[in-house]
Amino acid sequence: MENLAKYQQYAEKITIFKELTAEEVAHLLKQGRVFDYPQGKTIFYEGQLGSALFVILSGKVGLYKKAKEIAVIGVGDVFGEMSVLNKSPRTASAVALTPVRVFTMDEHQLSTMMDTKIAVRFLMNIIHVLSERLERMNKGA
Repeated sequence: MENLAKYQQYAEKITIFKELTAEEVAHLLKQGRVFDYPQGKTIFYEGQLGSALFVILSGKVGLYKKAKEIAVIGVGDVFGEMSVLNKSPRTASAVALTPVRVFTMDEHQLSTMMDTKIAVRFLMNIIHVLSERLERMNKGA
């Protein structure tokens, strides 16, 4: 697998990495994995049990609920986190709209990290992402 250190350049643009030092970002990157998806590939399906969260490193992903597009997200955006945090089925399907590269961490990798000082800031950043998403939804309602 390629060296993940080069993805540290994205750290400033990715909300879940904000407030973390370069060393902490490097530690997180070592915990997860990077995957590439070709255009048109379904990353996960609505209703599927989810055990990983995803961060987009390059490309665009469409989120679909009952085959209706609900969002298009891109570099720095996080998706799939609700299923991991709630241990619930996916609330939407995710499809690569372009070739996509994602950083992913599964439940096991996240729980292994929870005993570290990084965990609190990382989880606060995820809460921030969810809060911003809720605020945008409320403004659109």
